[in-house]
Amino acid sequence: MRFGLIITVLLVAVLTALFTVPLGGGKPLLDWQHVERNWQQPEKLFDGKVSPWLGKKDETELYRWRDPGGNWQYGQIPPPGVSVDPITVKAPGTISAEEMRGGKGLETQQKQ
Repeated sequence: MRFGLIITVLLVAVLTALFTVPLGGGKPLLDWQHVERNWQQPEKLFDGKVSPWLGKKDETELYRWRDPGGNWQYGQIPPPGVSVDPITVKAPGTISAEEMRGGKGLETQQKQ
């Protein structure tokens, strides 16, 4: 009985921490509104929109601004007091070396 109570309290504490303790980026690991909207659809539950720590992100939000010397600077956190332009950077795709050369691959070259 005592161990069951201890395990229950620990489980509640861990779940509470996942929804409340901010991690990198100032956001908690899980977002309650997203979980509430998608709790019946497990494939949408961990689609990468819940938290920056879960799932694969296809885009990154960056900012660009001009420094006092007139040069463009890029980063995820702009300095305070400057005018910034938001930029969305998409993740690059991966292609094979054969595709880069325009070929079909070694299998088709060997058949010829």
